[in-house]
Amino acid sequence: MADMDVDQWLEGWVENNLTAPGYVEAKAELRDQAEACAVEATSEGISIAELKEAAGGDLEAYLLGRQNALTDADVGRLSAKDE
Repeated sequence: MADMDVDQWLEGWVENNLTAPGYVEAKAELRDQAEACAVEATSEGISIAELKEAAGGDLEAYLLGRQNALTDADVGRLSAKDE
């Protein structure tokens, strides 16, 4: 797969799998999601090396950042709705 395809695939995986709002403090809390992501990626022909590269070298840390960004967006939406 081309790099852009891997990036797009990873972004799609995040959108489909990181849905529960809530902040995560330790990347180890996302170990199960990282493993699930890696299994799904390899089943679709994406190597672990390609996946890690798309995630900036650390899939758990990438997912941590994305989870917290999604939570920030959710909190922003909810507080805007309450105003």
